[in-house]
Amino acid sequence: MGCSASIPENRHFLTEKITGIPVEDFLAYSFLKRVVFSFRMIGVTWALLGALLAQTAYGQGSPTAYTDSLLAIVNKPNPDSTSVTALMQLQRYFFERGQYDSTLKYAQLAMRLTTQLKDEKASARAHYNMGMTYTNLARYDSARFYLDAVLGYWPLVQDTVLQVSAYNALGILSNYQSDYGSAVEYLLEAEALIDQSSSTEVRNLFPQILSGISRNLIAEKQYVRGIEYARKALRIRNYPTEGRYRVMIHLDIFDAYLTLKNTALAKPHLDSAIFFNQSLNNLVITHMVYLNEGNYHLALQDHTKAHKAYQQAYGLCKQINNNYLIAGAARNLALACYLIGRHDEATQYAHEVIALGKPLKQYDEVAGSYDVLKRVASVRGDFKNAVHYADMHKLYADSSTNTATQNRILGLESRYQHQKREQELATLKSESTLRELETVRRNRVYLIAGISAVALIIILIIYSGYSRQKQTLAEKERKLQEDRVKFLERQQQVVSLQSMINGQETERTRIAKDLHDGLGGVFSTIKMYFNSLHHEQPALREQELFQKSYTLVNDASEEIRRIAHNMMPEVLMKMGLVNALKDLCANISAGKLLQVKLEVHGMDKRLNTTTEIMLFRIMQELLNNIIKHAQATEAIIQFVRDGNRLSVQVEDNGRGFNTAEADKNKNMGMESIQSRVAYLNGKLSIDSQHNVGTTVMMDFLIQDV
Repeated sequence: MGCSASIPENRHFLTEKITGIPVEDFLAYSFLKRVVFSFRMIGVTWALLGALLAQTAYGQGSPTAYTDSLLAIVNKPNPDSTSVTALMQLQRYFFERGQYDSTLKYAQLAMRLTTQLKDEKASARAHYNMGMTYTNLARYDSARFYLDAVLGYWPLVQDTVLQVSAYNALGILSNYQSDYGSAVEYLLEAEALIDQSSSTEVRNLFPQILSGISRNLIAEKQYVRGIEYARKALRIRNYPTEGRYRVMIHLDIFDAYLTLKNTALAKPHLDSAIFFNQSLNNLVITHMVYLNEGNYHLALQDHTKAHKAYQQAYGLCKQINNNYLIAGAARNLALACYLIGRHDEATQYAHEVIALGKPLKQYDEVAGSYDVLKRVASVRGDFKNAVHYADMHKLYADSSTNTATQNRILGLESRYQHQKREQELATLKSESTLRELETVRRNRVYLIAGISAVALIIILIIYSGYSRQKQTLAEKERKLQEDRVKFLERQQQVVSLQSMINGQETERTRIAKDLHDGLGGVFSTIKMYFNSLHHEQPALREQELFQKSYTLVNDASEEIRRIAHNMMPEVLMKMGLVNALKDLCANISAGKLLQVKLEVHGMDKRLNTTTEIMLFRIMQELLNNIIKHAQATEAIIQFVRDGNRLSVQVEDNGRGFNTAEADKNKNMGMESIQSRVAYLNGKLSIDSQHNVGTTVMMDFLIQDV
């Protein structure tokens, strides 16, 4: 472009380093910024023009003429491969418009026709299309069945493009089921196939894989790594779907920075997505751009602009006529209407979300809509309905959480089945090799016996050696099978342990949130009512019963806040392990029964979140044991980190105990400590002497955040 010559090279580098946008994209954005602004002022009119272009892109004339021409090919008296191609084009036509019911209809017709024609390659492609369609319809079991079947076609069709696409689709499916670990594994399988291929068609799929890995890392809150993969994808140029994926990648980076509350770095990526979207003419992606634009304005608390963007996204969803998308857009629009004081409209959109979201099991959207209705009712003074909507919000919020948990469990089950199939395949290959070896050796024995009787002694010697070798192989095989069984048992124990601990932490977090947001909110409301009575009826100030009731409510509110804080301390999540331990020690020492001292060395950097939570729980349980059993007056906690090694020591001057008897009669507290140490792959040792005290020592190999 003409403007690039006026920008020095060092500015090129600095621009890309600060914003994370490749230089070419940033220059295009800078040069055409005024054009983008003009397009945004046109709003929905531009989106409608894009829809018209998208429809006519499949053929000359109107969309109806195009689909009718394809249906004529499908319905001819003697269907053949061209009929299959026409069905798949119809499926793609409706898929890209979000009309998944029509997509499923033509995908099923294509499946039946490919089976009738016995076209293996077309059948594999039809299975892939069915899997993608069921994924978008949230029918995940059916989706996985068809996508797994695609991989089974590989020995027959040898289609690397289809195999990579299948792994990518399985990654998308796992992402939808919140199984981000499996999603990344599938995408890395696809990446490995691309690296081994010299085909341009295969390598053109690489940006999709990078984008998928980025999206899953961001979903797992690994924002830095996720943004790195997204930037790799942005550096790849000149592939057929570049425009569409460039918009999606910019939106992923924007979402990551917005989650990190860095609106300054998020904004350039939103503007880039808006710019590159102008040439796509894709209603689904355009609606996503408007949704993200609304999220940006909402983050800046510019509720009027957020409402405008959400209104445009909602209008596009109505054109697409996809209830999944309509429910999501209407939920955001309801919130924006409430924030700008348009309560009637907020109520209308919230009820629309509830009507659409319940049959589709979009519990998160339904919960958000009930929250908007609760707020509107509260503003209007309709407290009866406000309480009802609050109850419904909690009900569907819990349903959303349970659905997400179920998806994670299904994802873990699918990973287990995947590993199990791989192990069974390896076992079958091993058994087949042994059978072939046995056949070869037996034939050799027969050949030698037929040549000469003189060779009988040699044959007997060979056979004797063979028998010994066979026994040795059998013994090795037996030991190998035993090792496999032990390995699987250890793996199952680790999985069970991880599931138990993760479940405990999830339940603690949920209970703490329920106490704080639910019961804590109720007590806050009661206190508000007491204050109102206090002001409206001054005579109550002198009544002892009123004063005692107010004091009890206030004490109960503080106790709820303290319990919620102990179950999931806010300082642990925000400030890290060291500050949380300081807070814990200070609270215990304030009771004057036990003085706890904390010594920390080399803990300048935070650990990852899971490790910090586990260590904090261990410290809580150890201090509880000291308070309940040790009769100690002093305790010292030491954290010493040297590189990747972390040593933790807890000492007290209590009465001590017999460690041998304690091992035989384990209590729940010590079992909890040992299980959490095992979860972190650490080592635990306890030294205790009567009337001297107890020392608990732990060693861990840890990783940074």
